[in-house]
Amino acid sequence: MKKICLYYFSGTGMTKYVVDRLVGEIESHNIFVDCFAIDTTVRPEAMPGYDALIIAYPTHSLNAPRVVASFIARLPKVNGMNTFIVHTCSLARDENLGSSNLIIKRLGKKGYRVLYNKMVEMPSNFVNQDTEKQVIRALANANDAAALIAKDIIELKSHLPERSFGSKIFTGLARIEWLGAIIIGKFFYSKKSCTRCRKCADNCPNKNIVVKKKSIGFKLSCGICMRCMYQCPNNAIDVRRPFKFIRFDKWYDSDMFK
Repeated sequence: MKKICLYYFSGTGMTKYVVDRLVGEIESHNIFVDCFAIDTTVRPEAMPGYDALIIAYPTHSLNAPRVVASFIARLPKVNGMNTFIVHTCSLARDENLGSSNLIIKRLGKKGYRVLYNKMVEMPSNFVNQDTEKQVIRALANANDAAALIAKDIIELKSHLPERSFGSKIFTGLARIEWLGAIIIGKFFYSKKSCTRCRKCADNCPNKNIVVKKKSIGFKLSCGICMRCMYQCPNNAIDVRRPFKFIRFDKWYDSDMFK
């Protein structure tokens, strides 16, 4: 291979962390990687000229984020292009493996030949907070995983673990999270520390945030990627009851994932 196209989505920066290391490993073997953020790509690149495609994203409630699934539907048709899926999650379990079910199905209809479906564990940023020691260990393991995945991609190695029937059912049912995210998103708000700097609104992948005179507002297209929380310079984004128990918090310094 000489040239690879990589599309990724990252909310808190953890998937981008893996992508950066994956790209570095591949390019160290004199293979060029064109890297594009899914949420800022208006028109996907035409695939002729690329030898392979990589799709990378974080797992959200046993599924790929809605913005990723929508993007796959916009990809151009091809004829058997080798494709690799890499997704991050806080627990590399069979249930999370099913997050690629819809992605693989849509890619197949477009003519992409999916060879690879790999999970990379990263620190938890939802419900349960990891300790500093756990975060350091997870990042070290992710570095090792990126090196191994790069080697697999370069060698066109196939890795498609069998997805159990149960995981397929749970993944399908869990897709209701896309609707739940829209509802929960309306309960997000800006605290008094908000300076209305526009960073959250400008970087929201779903264009869900509007800047008002004295605060910011949230519309009805949230994907709960938590990018607004992790990129806010004043930690000014929070969520109201009754969803406070879910614990949407900025637990880690975003600089960790650079």
